[in-house]
Amino acid sequence: MRIVCERKDFLEGVQIVQNALTSSALPILSYILLEAEEGRINLTATNLETTIRSSFAAHIEEDLEGRLEKERKICLPGDKIFAILRELPPSKINLEIEETKVTIKCENSTFQLLGFSSEEFPEVPQIEEGKVFSLPQKEFRQMIQRTIFAASRDETRQNLRGAYFEMGKKEVRMVATDGRRLAFTRSSLAPLNILSIGVIIPLQALGQLLRILGEEEEVKIGVSERQIFFQMDSILLISQLIEAEFPNYRNIIPAEFKLAILADKDDLLRSIRRVSLLADEKSRLLRFKLKKNTLLISANAPEAGYAYEELAVRREGEEEMEIGFSSAYLLDIFKDLGEGEVRLELTDSEKPGVIRPGKDKDYICLIMPIRLKEEEEEKEEGTEEMSEE
Repeated sequence: MRIVCERKDFLEGVQIVQNALTSSALPILSYILLEAEEGRINLTATNLETTIRSSFAAHIEEDLEGRLEKERKICLPGDKIFAILRELPPSKINLEIEETKVTIKCENSTFQLLGFSSEEFPEVPQIEEGKVFSLPQKEFRQMIQRTIFAASRDETRQNLRGAYFEMGKKEVRMVATDGRRLAFTRSSLAPLNILSIGVIIPLQALGQLLRILGEEEEVKIGVSERQIFFQMDSILLISQLIEAEFPNYRNIIPAEFKLAILADKDDLLRSIRRVSLLADEKSRLLRFKLKKNTLLISANAPEAGYAYEELAVRREGEEEMEIGFSSAYLLDIFKDLGEGEVRLELTDSEKPGVIRPGKDKDYICLIMPIRLKEEEEEKEEGTEEMSEE
């Protein structure tokens, strides 16, 4: 079988699917399945939990009619085919496939690459019938960016190693937490004739989506009992779902606050960055104290020194409060808060603080405080986990 295609299209297709390649005890999982159809080439890679498929236009010089299905497919080593395509000139590529061998020609270059039979490749999961709707790719990408940082990396807590994706009749919500911080965002959509349903999308699939989601067009999302798929023009990603129970996040988000601090996001971020340079390396503790309309931010590392900064802010409420937060967690949150004013809503020094961009109620971050102890009573500060109350 002979194929003619553009080097650019082939390379882009490989770059997309190689996000699902893995080096494991199964060598075939580091291979890409190439399939020929009328006028198109499909590339597929899988790590058994996530499968990515991309397709691009190609000219099939040999009539496929009457050929056995397995003769239209071959498994190619992902690292080798990527390295070859990356170095070839931007010209047309000629592929000739014979059983488990492919010959690649481009201008004056010729490569012969050994592969595997397509029969060795794991069975590609079939898209199950389920709830299907669409979202703008840019909007969905932002939802992932705003929550993924808060998901747990602890392999013993499978129900937190992903984002909870909840679909209602008029909006979708995404939530992630590791027990010490929580990120929540939502987006409205055209009314759906479905009952509310929630699933946990694994971290790995979310990371791969960030790499392949674009800025234009829509992504079609389909959910079934055990899997979720994302269709973007010539790209398809299918992921297994985490079959576990996600915490009731509604009981964690405070309904009221006693004190709100409002500041320019960039000014506050710069202050946090500067003061955190002398934060304790273990706790990363920053102390926040509000005096009238001045926010005092300080850090103390006995082995390094002390930092202190004042920042003019606005306030809502007359409460006096001193509270401690991890600078590492604060910096993660501030990455996707956007521009303008930011709100920090507080109840007391031991309850989670709520951070949101200005008046935007569609994006909320919670962060557990670090309990402040007198140095003579306790030298080390500890971070508590969120709990339902």
